Amino acid sequence: MGIVTTDLEKEEDVNWRLSLVQPGRVFAPVAGSRWGELILPAASERRAATPGAMRVVMFASFEFGHLALQAARAFAQRFPERLFLAALVTDDPVNPEARIGLRKRIWKYIETGERIHLETAIADAALAAGMDVFTGEVKVDAFREMLGTWRPDAILSCGFGQVIDAPIIQAPPLGIYNFHPSDLSHGHGAGPAPYEDLAARGVTETVWSIHHVSEVVDGGAVIGHSPPIQVAQPDGNLPANPLLVYDKLVDPVGWLTLRLLTALADRHAAGVTGPIPQLDLESDMPQGLRNRMAEPQGASQHQEALPVLGAEERAAFGLD
Repeated sequence: MGIVTTDLEKEEDVNWRLSLVQPGRVFAPVAGSRWGELILPAASERRAATPGAMRVVMFASFEFGHLALQAARAFAQRFPERLFLAALVTDDPVNPEARIGLRKRIWKYIETGERIHLETAIADAALAAGMDVFTGEVKVDAFREMLGTWRPDAILSCGFGQVIDAPIIQAPPLGIYNFHPSDLSHGHGAGPAPYEDLAARGVTETVWSIHHVSEVVDGGAVIGHSPPIQVAQPDGNLPANPLLVYDKLVDPVGWLTLRLLTALADRHAAGVTGPIPQLDLESDMPQGLRNRMAEPQGASQHQEALPVLGAEERAAFGLD
């Protein structure tokens, strides 16, 4: 088993599972962080960056973040000269001391067992790709130092539960981007409760917005939207269980991640700095994915199985 100190007692459920998958992973508390830890890959999992590749750090959790990470891994494996994944920063929903909106965000609907499964799965996926993993507090000096060692050219955030401050926002020369499942351009659903926003407005259709990150939560400029996603049940009503809505919303996340990464990698290769001002997320989306997004919600219960990057998405970006 890896190094698990008494300072990490609240992390033991996840760390034990991660150590079983791959011995040699290292677990260490981080000075100043009130929760979480730094997890380092085993020596056999480490990857060297290809010189000139764009360096990316992912801030990601829940099913949304897991699929975004899966898409980014597929891109980095196929095109290592274009993308290097340096680290994952993720929620710690198993630790009750974590200030990640446990009572406000999606985690409030999820049982402890599934929380452990989700945190373990995303951490394991990142470690297996050679990425450092951090589950703690980002507004501390020790994290800022870590971010400096990771040297991200860009940061992608999807399903992440902490407010990001100016030192992080200003770090990557290509910008920091967040995925949010509501129409931010029209003032809908900013904040931790997009399901409640749909219910309050009496609507059953939404979009994903990709936006620049600012110190105002979901307040940065929107660079693009997905096509509409239908989340109603066949009877036309919004599901009473919010998890059914979130299960449906996961569909296009892999595509959106790959579209953004491709644009950022092209920008990096051309030597252009500064954030992307606008991005077309609709015109070349595979028709099969569009069809699934337009269909009513078909499930009657929450699906705990993790989403998988689709064959259409992989083919569209040359990942096979």
